[in-house]
Amino acid sequence: MGWAALDHQLDGRSQLGSPFDSLERAADSGHPWIGALSYELACSEAGLPHQDPEAGSLGLCWRRLTQALHVDGGKSEIWSWDGEPAQSSDDVQKCLAQACVLERPQLGSLSPRWNETTHHDAVETIRARILDGGFYVANLCVPFDAGWSGDATTLALSSFRRADPPFGALLPLGGLTLLSLSMERVLGKSGNILVSEPIKGSVPRMGHAATDELAGKAMRLDPKEISEHTMIVDLVRNDLGRVAEIGSVRVPDFMALHAYPTVQHLVSRVEAEARPNAGLAEILRAMLPGGSVTGAPKHAVCAHIAGVEAAPRGFYCGALGWIHRGDFELALPIRTAQLFDGRLVYWAGGGITLRSDATKEWQELHLKTQVMGQS
Repeated sequence: MGWAALDHQLDGRSQLGSPFDSLERAADSGHPWIGALSYELACSEAGLPHQDPEAGSLGLCWRRLTQALHVDGGKSEIWSWDGEPAQSSDDVQKCLAQACVLERPQLGSLSPRWNETTHHDAVETIRARILDGGFYVANLCVPFDAGWSGDATTLALSSFRRADPPFGALLPLGGLTLLSLSMERVLGKSGNILVSEPIKGSVPRMGHAATDELAGKAMRLDPKEISEHTMIVDLVRNDLGRVAEIGSVRVPDFMALHAYPTVQHLVSRVEAEARPNAGLAEILRAMLPGGSVTGAPKHAVCAHIAGVEAAPRGFYCGALGWIHRGDFELALPIRTAQLFDGRLVYWAGGGITLRSDATKEWQELHLKTQVMGQS
């Protein structure tokens, strides 16, 4: 099933033809655009295998932004692209303050859609495929389900305070709402500079500075983490090279240790100078879906995970962010809950290499649910 079977909306209107081309044309306006696109759509546009989502489900949803509240250093102002704003910044801040005191949302226990035995078998199958030379690393993901009730804004604000995500977002998308607590920039563009910051390598924070420091150092020396991270950085370099000036791809930061409230990650920064004739649609097709949530080589890995994962990923592992006047900032929606009426779906995953231990991989999935307040 291709992108034609999905619903793609720009400013509430369904689009025909290539969704990426439609988004590129819309983004040529003077207004910023905010929105998200699904993993299955990214695969479809890139010609990669994927599970078939339900026909008519949302694949892309972006809206033109007419005004926004900008907050910096405790000061706020309304930014408007359509005349005078309808509300003052003080009025908007009062609404946010009221949301903070609403009744605390209730979140049920997150339950994985398959058990440890199934996950163990899936990991071992990938390890066997790697040993046979089918691919080098594969990202295997599992959906977790939970019931929830309350106010989505309150849930988001409490989650942001707990997780401190650099790419946090609450984004209503018609019949669902995305609550992203992502730490990963899948792709950014400022002027002619493209940036991707893949994450590979995770270790839990223990709440003790000396212990956490030792754990971080050990992760940076772990052969499994080094090989996995290096392969994904090479994949991102290759993807950027498809839309970059020859010889411009570089890695100014490699395997830097980034600490967050519940976890430490290994993060690299890959940069390139975009070709002058590389448009938004071409860049998105080259870079999405992100290499850190597929594996290498992309086509072989995507074909495998499409046949084994418990469900289509939806907006998890797609892209989320803003576009304005040729520049953009796109987060990879990892650590992201897809909220529906009375239920949510939260995915967790990890990269599988030949050195992976299936028990540790299962434990890593549960570590990554802690960002939602789960132990």
